[in-house]
Amino acid sequence: MTRPLEGKIKTATVKREGEHWYIIFITEVDPKPLPPSEEAIGIDLGTNPHFLITSEGEMVEAPRHFQKAEEKLAKAQRELSRKKKGSNRRKKARLKVAKLHRKIANQRRDFHHKVARKLVNRYGTIVHEDLNVQALSRSHIAKGVQDAGWAQFLAILAYKAEEAGRRVIKVDPKYTSQDCPVCGHREKKPLWVRAYTCPQCGALLHRDVAAAQNILARAWTGPSGETPRAFPQGNTPRSPGL
Repeated sequence: MTRPLEGKIKTATVKREGEHWYIIFITEVDPKPLPPSEEAIGIDLGTNPHFLITSEGEMVEAPRHFQKAEEKLAKAQRELSRKKKGSNRRKKARLKVAKLHRKIANQRRDFHHKVARKLVNRYGTIVHEDLNVQALSRSHIAKGVQDAGWAQFLAILAYKAEEAGRRVIKVDPKYTSQDCPVCGHREKKPLWVRAYTCPQCGALLHRDVAAAQNILARAWTGPSGETPRAFPQGNTPRSPGL
């Protein structure tokens, strides 16, 4: 055992991944809320070059675990396809491919846990877009979305926030990357445009930071803990950090 079990054990599941065996316990424990925080943040998820951009301008680089291992994985899969079915060599080649996939999944999961923990430790309210990840996984950006693992990250963020007594709010993603967070002017821009000047108010904006600010503004939660609600365009209260 790498660490003692906490709480009352509810279920235990034995799992095999390649040549590795695991036992997974689900336990019932008391929540451990963090000290209250009145800070709020909006996050915009991306694929390349940034995995996450905050309304405060922080940019978390996308690790692109699958992309970095793609050449090695393709080589291992070619070797597998050349092995005779039912042979020991094919079995070893299949285990090699599975091991590479498992490494990528573990790296991605570890990255998600670390980013989510950092957000939950600092902010009392975290706002993100209510994304249809399943639909995006079938779009032209499918490869990047799957490598980023948005669905897994948002699930990890949600349960860490609940355990810590934080609030996670999902908002409508429509027009978040097209609206100016300063004056509300809406202008459709091609994806390759990353920074632009608003033609109405002259604000110089980074596209993804502006989107994150719009995301935060759509679900503002005040220090008093008022219920999140939508505000009309142009009348949205701003975070003290904006």
